[in-house]
Amino acid sequence: APANVSARPMAFEAPRGLPASLTQALDAKLARAGGLAQAALLAAVRYEGGRQGHMLAYIGAVPGAEAALTRAASEALIFSGVEAGEIDVTFLAVDLPVVDRMARVALRFDLPIPAAVVPVGPAAPGMDPSKPPNLR
Repeated sequence: APANVSARPMAFEAPRGLPASLTQALDAKLARAGGLAQAALLAAVRYEGGRQGHMLAYIGAVPGAEAALTRAASEALIFSGVEAGEIDVTFLAVDLPVVDRMARVALRFDLPIPAAVVPVGPAAPGMDPSKPPNLR
């Protein structure tokens, strides 16, 4: 289960030692998370204090989407078949300098942009200004 922790990343590297099943599971989960963030970056990370691991950073996440995006990463990890696997998840604004540093070495997942919702069928009477309702 996800747990909130605080750690300071010191260096990012290309992800290594990850099974293909995990990257495929992440790709599948993130393909269904369109509109919740602009992209996700997966990189190996070394933290202050020496701890190492992998970080999935969501870039430009929509406010309030953090729980759904964290759950998507957790489910991808579970369904990939990786036993006792762990990925740190963070949320970064597009304009932060760390995004550029991480993007140089990370595996990038672009989340799809949802298509605009177009109403199907006739519009409600009076909703089209070119066709005002007939008043009697």
